[in-house]
Amino acid sequence: MSTKHQFVSTLKLDVPVEKAFSWHESPGAFERLTPCYDPVTIKNRKGTIDGGSVDIGLNIGPIPLTWVAQHHSYKKNVQFLEDQTKGPFVGPLPFWNGAWHHEHLFEKVDDNNTLLTDRINYDFPMDPFGSLFGSWYTKKKLKQMFAYRRNITENDLYAQSKYNGKPLDIAVTGGSGLIGSSLVPYLTTAGHKVETIVRGRPKKGQLCWDLKNKTISDLNGKDAVVHLAAETINKPIGGILPVPWSAWKRKEILNSRVNGTRLLAEHLATLNNPPKVLVCASAIGYYGDNGDEIMDEGGSNGNDYFSHVVKEWEAAAQPAIDAGIRVVFLRLAPVMSPLGGALQVLSLPAKLGSSPPVGGGKQWWSWVGIDDAIGSIYHSIITEDLSGPVNVASPNCVQQKEWASTLAKVIWGSLGKLTTLIPIPGFILRGILGEFGDVLALSSIRVNSSKLIKSGYKFRFENLEDTFRHLLGMRKSEDLQ
Repeated sequence: MSTKHQFVSTLKLDVPVEKAFSWHESPGAFERLTPCYDPVTIKNRKGTIDGGSVDIGLNIGPIPLTWVAQHHSYKKNVQFLEDQTKGPFVGPLPFWNGAWHHEHLFEKVDDNNTLLTDRINYDFPMDPFGSLFGSWYTKKKLKQMFAYRRNITENDLYAQSKYNGKPLDIAVTGGSGLIGSSLVPYLTTAGHKVETIVRGRPKKGQLCWDLKNKTISDLNGKDAVVHLAAETINKPIGGILPVPWSAWKRKEILNSRVNGTRLLAEHLATLNNPPKVLVCASAIGYYGDNGDEIMDEGGSNGNDYFSHVVKEWEAAAQPAIDAGIRVVFLRLAPVMSPLGGALQVLSLPAKLGSSPPVGGGKQWWSWVGIDDAIGSIYHSIITEDLSGPVNVASPNCVQQKEWASTLAKVIWGSLGKLTTLIPIPGFILRGILGEFGDVLALSSIRVNSSKLIKSGYKFRFENLEDTFRHLLGMRKSEDLQ
């Protein structure tokens, strides 16, 4: 079909064309390819990429819209195409006569390599005004989006190619949380069966548990269990401001971790055919404030409340260990994502012109990107000689002032220095957030991830600036295709 505008993105993949195509048609591929800095909602999904359609909820500024993508022209290992039948480019009115056609093309280079081409042909509605006002913006958005998609596709396929065994049957708690909502589609694109364990009445494809009544669905025969569910330590008000810990909050932080882990571990210990591995989320908060000292997994726990929580959290899994199940405690550094955690909390004030050093800014902030968080979970599932506590943090830890200045640089460029001029004294943060302020920003925790790396894990993001640019959709122009 003839259109005025075209965008083309290509990517050479070091996998057979059958593997590349299978990844794209697996459940979860759409979620993996949707940029986390520009999230959308799947309102309805009918069928597959072979003739199916997807209704997508999105916002353009404050305006909510629905994008309906109709798939067609499916040829296995060769192509699938999609047209927008409703949305920003194609509307219900005669003058809204734009177009959007997306071709997903797969070319076999040789037995182990594939050339992936995304070709988008589009027309703006209400031309020439649509092109005049939307052309530059659309091209910029497409370049950022496909830089993100290329990174996800290439790195996911690389990591998943390390496993050549049978598809696994995996149960996941906390599947709707920050990490779980990325992990589940990652696992399904790898070809595994995933069931989430939820509270309340389960839907099709879900299991359930009840911590109050100490009941849980039968997990006999599962190959692996990933335990992520826990009360968040920093749920902000209105998605912006974190709140201090009340006595109730402190109790929930402890009980949700300890009671959930104990219930799960005790259940697994009773099974005739238990999973081979239990991967439990944990936290580098185990170590507490240690100044400039670099902590490995042999380090002792700290003296603060959250250090105590993490110690009890890990101890609650002992029944599974005693039953001979391989248990991995992933001591995660703060996970970088615009959808939650420190980056969500601090990126908004940074965008408004404030990214200051806190409490002097000399405290060490270990960190890990969301894709390395889920990558380390998958690595723990398939790496049979990995067990016990494992630090998960980028090899390049930074001090808080560098974290803040890097975020400002990514958002504002050379003007970013102006956003770091007014520091926030530590006593002010403590006065506002109490104990949570210490855990969130003032504790200095510098960890060594060599155990994870020596086990064969390769970090996809080791540099903080590259991580921010990927997660926030702000890559440099020279890095865009």
